[in-house]
Amino acid sequence: MSKSAIITTRIDPELKASAEQVLAQLGMTTAQAITMFLKQIELQRGLPFTPRLPAQNTQTHKPFRVETFSLGSDVMPDRDELYAERGM
Repeated sequence: MSKSAIITTRIDPELKASAEQVLAQLGMTTAQAITMFLKQIELQRGLPFTPRLPAQNTQTHKPFRVETFSLGSDVMPDRDELYAERGM
């Protein structure tokens, strides 16, 4: 099959660079990844993933508080207290 069709699109340069770094680690070019994506659309007769909105997170997470203690000390943070502080 001759590869002569051209796809031209504009995307965020940072997204492109980031994706290309990942693809390079996989040993793929951007063109190969796009070809795979389009082939999956063809095979599955639709997108190869389910598009959906991210889950709405109604809980606000407290940032973790870093506590240090000596392993030789008798005082250690209580696991249940640490979980309760974080709403877990």
